[in-house]
Amino acid sequence: MTKQIKEALKTLPYYKSIPRKYRYTNPVKDKAWTLLSDYTRMRDFIKFGTCIATGKRITNWRDMDAGHYESMSGHGSLVGFSELNIHAQSPMSNKIGGMADGARYKENLIKRYGKKILKDIETLKRGTIKADDWFFISRIQHIWEWFQTLKKDHKNFDFPEYLK
Repeated sequence: MTKQIKEALKTLPYYKSIPRKYRYTNPVKDKAWTLLSDYTRMRDFIKFGTCIATGKRITNWRDMDAGHYESMSGHGSLVGFSELNIHAQSPMSNKIGGMADGARYKENLIKRYGKKILKDIETLKRGTIKADDWFFISRIQHIWEWFQTLKKDHKNFDFPEYLK
């Protein structure tokens, strides 16, 4: 990690409190994923209360996965780390769901957000980004701001300890 990156991270007083999920070896990327995963699962639990693919009721946001509509493999971090492309999905559906789950995921995306979201995700797929620490620091900053709004609007929600 470069000196500039370390200095930039010092300007984010909350950075150290964000736990790692150890999905990625890069700690900045991994913490960005932690935030995005938690944010999208909480957002969808609060707003919809159901799995994007199966429509089944969610009883706790922690019991869900942050499932991608378009996979990150082959599409990169721009689409893989976009809140447009990630939604609360049951672990079973996310890990072993078949084509039917994928079709229902698409149908429910359209029901929730309209057809424009598919065009927006398609645009992200065609985009490119240098997925370096600066990109992930920027994602962390944006997602942290979204969390502050979510916390303000839902004061009694069961947020993780690192967000309190």
